Amino acid sequence: MNLDLFALAIMFLGIGAGAFVKGLTGFGLPPVAVPIIAIFLGVETAVVVLTIPNLVSNAWLIWGQRAHLKTTRIRWDIFIPAAVSVIAGVWFLHAIDPRQTVQWLAFALGVFLIFNWLKPDYKLEGKMGRITIPLVSLIGGFSQGSTGMSGAIFSPLLLALRIEKGAFVLYSGILLGFFNVLQLITMVHLGMMTEERIHLGLIAVLPLFLFQYFGMRLTDRVSTETFNRIVVATLIGVECKLIWEAVFQ
Repeated sequence: MNLDLFALAIMFLGIGAGAFVKGLTGFGLPPVAVPIIAIFLGVETAVVVLTIPNLVSNAWLIWGQRAHLKTTRIRWDIFIPAAVSVIAGVWFLHAIDPRQTVQWLAFALGVFLIFNWLKPDYKLEGKMGRITIPLVSLIGGFSQGSTGMSGAIFSPLLLALRIEKGAFVLYSGILLGFFNVLQLITMVHLGMMTEERIHLGLIAVLPLFLFQYFGMRLTDRVSTETFNRIVVATLIGVECKLIWEAVFQ
């Protein structure tokens, strides 16, 4: 696989930008980096390659927010449905064009953003939470497996739970890291994780370390209100990118 210096530089900056947002908000690496890498390597290779730096990124987030482990309750109604659907999503990536998944992602995120604009203080709980959380988790797990991107689903879900910002980042790291492990195992089983892709994934860890550090440092310096605004602004950016991909690509 021959990549010139220009292609490598663009990929480096794309991963770096995604890593900075990831360090700040707990999500954002795949939505930024996958489309840029896919320009040069294709969608499947981009998703597979990014699995390695994603795993490192989420482990780092968990370590950085480890103080919240004692106070953050694990929601099995999020983990279990998503664990099942992420495997189906990886098969979908391997067998079928994932464009339809991108279209559904754009639709689902758009619905949330409109709802969040109409009811910015809404908290997902009670009967509605018991019904909505497992359903959203199924969609998010499938999205993670098929496109490498699930922040567009799970970040709105976590935001609707109205948890504290440190717990938000910690939960993102645990949740997405768990998916990365399942994704990696399934990719190896299907023969998608080739030696060449492993090498590219390890190289991608370098810009991750350089940029995610600064994002993580900034998280502790912003207020909860500002943090929530940054999360929503990032989701709006992701939505614009998803619409562009769904309509024009």
